Amino acid sequence: MRMRLILLITSWSLYAQDATIRVDVQQVLVPVVVTDKKGHHVSGLRASDFQVFEDGVRQEIAAFSSDKAGSVDDMVALSKTSTPSTPSGPRHTFVICIDTLHVSPANAARTRQALENLFETERPAGAQYVLIGIGRQMQVLQAATSNPLEILVKIRSAAWQNAMGGMDASALAADVQNVRRRMDEFCKRCACGTSQRNCDSEVDTLKQTVDAAAERWTAPLSGLAGQFASVVEELAKLPTGRTLILLSDGFNLDPKRDFYAAVAGYMPDRPQFKLDDTNSPKPLREALTVAAERNVAIYTVDTRGAAAPSAGIGSMDATASGMGRGSSSDMLGTNRTSRAAVGPVQSTANAPGNPLRIEESPSMKEAAQATGGVYFHDGSDMLKQLRGAVADGREYYVLEYVPKNGAHDGKYRTITVETTDKKLTIRAKPGYWAEGAAQ
Repeated sequence: MRMRLILLITSWSLYAQDATIRVDVQQVLVPVVVTDKKGHHVSGLRASDFQVFEDGVRQEIAAFSSDKAGSVDDMVALSKTSTPSTPSGPRHTFVICIDTLHVSPANAARTRQALENLFETERPAGAQYVLIGIGRQMQVLQAATSNPLEILVKIRSAAWQNAMGGMDASALAADVQNVRRRMDEFCKRCACGTSQRNCDSEVDTLKQTVDAAAERWTAPLSGLAGQFASVVEELAKLPTGRTLILLSDGFNLDPKRDFYAAVAGYMPDRPQFKLDDTNSPKPLREALTVAAERNVAIYTVDTRGAAAPSAGIGSMDATASGMGRGSSSDMLGTNRTSRAAVGPVQSTANAPGNPLRIEESPSMKEAAQATGGVYFHDGSDMLKQLRGAVADGREYYVLEYVPKNGAHDGKYRTITVETTDKKLTIRAKPGYWAEGAAQ
């Protein structure tokens, strides 16, 4: 899979065979999207309109760039040369990444319609596009192209239909529903909703059954996480601007969460069905670190819409209680609530009487926040959300500074960006790992 991606990336960047990617560990680049109250991008700002802080200490802006569909790396190069040359080839790469493992047929249809509407009117304007499916296996539905019509053709093709079949989503939903039926029968005998400890002898057997059902999904979900990480890592190598748009019904990278939630809805105080949140998938953790360092903006779209059905499957919960040293939770730093805008968010709940609740996808949310992207949880207007993600990749500023803290201590540094106009909304990555961080 990794070799295939490397070959794909090579095809993406043939135009830049002679390009040099400039990396200076003493400098920090911060792409910044600025919008007004109506969500419109604000142009015409100058370096003097911004303030950037690292760990609360104001930094001097050494270079400032603004462009449309520009490459972060190109902007740095332009700031250092007196006679800049116009780079050839696409200057921004948009990767549309579909979670085919969890997509339901209904949501696949909604996703297809939104993407069709997007690419029917999309104009390349110096950009290139890639369409990838991740799930049981990675599927490159359309390699990099500067022609939006090629993406449109693939969305309408049989290959798309086959990838979005929804077989896995239906099977996983059925397995979780089987656990719920098992709990209905169990609770008729054991008074699960009371404080009594009836049928204690059966709980261990019940746990073994639930664990076995969850284990069948461990390998597919691990593969999904690895594929997503590979896409991020390879995209980060491109000498273009980088936007990854992940569309998913939402899921747990630890399948036990879905199955344990089904049990906990009936017996919320049973310790046997509580998870240890100290571990998280290493590929995802490392991918978010790379994305933050290489300015890959990740936009995540929950395709379940504004009212997720009760049969939905959990959330992409790699970071429910933190991801450890390299976690996206840690990456959020002090910007978590005030600076890392997450777009329209709407929690959804099931009908009264259902013991389960469809939650937001914590890892999808934090992947966006950790990289300066947006998490769209209210999917009532998916087309508008997709257009917003693409628009952000076309118009942004780049601030460059040399950290006043020159220690190579491998620690996480928080970043806060402000403008003199407090009415404007700023979205930027909330931090980075200093040189020397363990990878």
